[in-house]
Amino acid sequence: MAKEWIANLAQDIKQKSHEAAEQYGRSQHQAGIITTQGKPFFAAFVSCLEEDVAEIKRQLQGDVTASETTIQTNGLTEVKLIRSRFPWFDARITHHDPTIILDYAKGLGVAGDPAIDRKSRHFAFQVTDDDALYLQDAFDDNPKRFHQPEDLARHILQILFEL
Repeated sequence: MAKEWIANLAQDIKQKSHEAAEQYGRSQHQAGIITTQGKPFFAAFVSCLEEDVAEIKRQLQGDVTASETTIQTNGLTEVKLIRSRFPWFDARITHHDPTIILDYAKGLGVAGDPAIDRKSRHFAFQVTDDDALYLQDAFDDNPKRFHQPEDLARHILQILFEL
């Protein structure tokens, strides 16, 4: 009698918890993909930023709007972009396992106070059903997806340079 009760309880657990257990397993699998592929994605993203900023410098060389744009990396999880004028901006991009966060201030002319009017954009890593990693705007009603690091680099530079 006791074994029958245990068998019935075990069957009930299997039936009622099966879907939740599968979803949990899938979320753990996706978290593993984000952890292992997120760091190389961020590193490639920083490399794309460096290349794009170098190209912008070449294109503006000799023009009245030319201004030094610096990129500073802090370890493997942070990059800073600073430009003093036309446009000026002060940006910090950080990678925390499930997200990349852009924190910035910018303006038209010469450098303003980077502590005033700062904005943040959050990009969340996601995983498709076939285990492909991508980023998307975390708080946008119609979020853009970024499957390649160069796409995110281009988007962030457009945010910073366009007024």
